[in-house]
Amino acid sequence: MNAPMLELNGLRKAYRGKPALSGVDLTVRSNEILALLGPTGAGKSSTLLATAGLMETDRGSVHLGGRDVTGAEASSRDVSIVFEGFNLLPVLNVRDNIAFPLRSPRYREAEDEIAKRVGRTAELLRISHLLDRDTGTLSGGEKQRVSIARALVRRPMLYLLDEPLSALDLKLREGLRAELRAIHREHQSTMLYATHDYHGAIAIADRIAIINEGRVLQTGTIEEIYARPAEAFVGRLIGSPSMAFFDAVVKDNAVKVPGWAQSLPLSGFGGVNAKPGPVSLGIWPEDIRMTGDGNPGTIYAVDNRGYESAVQVNTTSGVFRKVLEDKRSFKQGDACHFRVMDGAGFLFDRTTGALLSHQGGAQ
Repeated sequence: MNAPMLELNGLRKAYRGKPALSGVDLTVRSNEILALLGPTGAGKSSTLLATAGLMETDRGSVHLGGRDVTGAEASSRDVSIVFEGFNLLPVLNVRDNIAFPLRSPRYREAEDEIAKRVGRTAELLRISHLLDRDTGTLSGGEKQRVSIARALVRRPMLYLLDEPLSALDLKLREGLRAELRAIHREHQSTMLYATHDYHGAIAIADRIAIINEGRVLQTGTIEEIYARPAEAFVGRLIGSPSMAFFDAVVKDNAVKVPGWAQSLPLSGFGGVNAKPGPVSLGIWPEDIRMTGDGNPGTIYAVDNRGYESAVQVNTTSGVFRKVLEDKRSFKQGDACHFRVMDGAGFLFDRTTGALLSHQGGAQ
C-alpha cells in the first residue's frame, strides 16, 4: 500500500453560520487517483480549496507529503488545481498560457525545458495545433483542454481537479478521462478528482470517497462500496441505475415488504442491528430478476438503448430501475413480476439512513 500523499483531518468550515465542511477526514495515497464524489453543494470544492490553501478552515489540519501545511501559504504547497471554469489569461496565447506556471518565480524552469514540457503536454491533450492561437478564438472544449494542460505541465506533489470535465460534451469527457489516466500512468502522479458524475468517477479513479453535507461518508474501491454501502445515501449516489429502496418491516425473523409474495429470511443479511419494525430495504438492481411470477409491479417507463433496454418498475412499496439481462419486451403500463436473489439486499434505518445489516448483496 502506498504511503499517504494527502491527509485531511477534521476539516470544518462555515459560511455565515452555514456549514460547508463538517469534519472532513480523507486520505489520498501516493500515485493514486481518488475521486471525491458527491452532489452539488456537498463540500467538494471547499475540500479542494482548503487542500490548496485557498480557503482558511475553522478547524482541522492538512498534511501534504508528510508535512503539516495547515497554516502554509498556497504558493508553498506544491499543488496544481484545475477549476470547472477555464481561468485562462486572455493576454497570452495558448502556448504561453500553458507555460505560465513554469515561468513563475517559485517553479521557474529553463526555456528549453519549458518548450519540451509544453510540447509534450499539448501532444497528450491533443492541442498541439492550437499552441499559437489566441484563447479568444477557442471553443469551450479547447479552452478546457488548455486549462488542464496548464495544470498538468508542472509536476507537483498533488493535482486537484474540480469538476474539470463537466462542461464538455460526452465524447470530449470520455477522451479526456482516458488522457488523464495516461498522464497519471506515465508520471505516477497523485490526483484528487472532484465530481458529481458517478460514471466519470469510476472511469478514472482508483478509489472513490463519497461526500455529502460536508462529511465523507465512505472511501474505498467501487467493489468495496458495492459490497457494503455505509449509508442509504451511498446507495442512492452510485450505480447505474442506483440502488432501489423499499419500505419493509422486520418481523418473525424475516424481512417483509407489503404487497410482495417473497419474504426474505433475516439470516440472509448476516448480523442485523435492527429490532422488529420498519426498515428500508436497499437492493442493487443487478440483484433483482424479472420473472413470470413473484412480486407484482407495473412498468412505468421503458428506455430502449438499441443494444439493450432498461425499465422503471413501480410497486406499492418502492420503485426500481434496471437494465434487462435478456431480450424480453415490455411496454409502458404492462403488469410484471420480479424476485430478489437469495442473500441480496441491505437494511437501513428508515429515518437516518444508517446501515443496519452487517453484510448483504448476492455473491
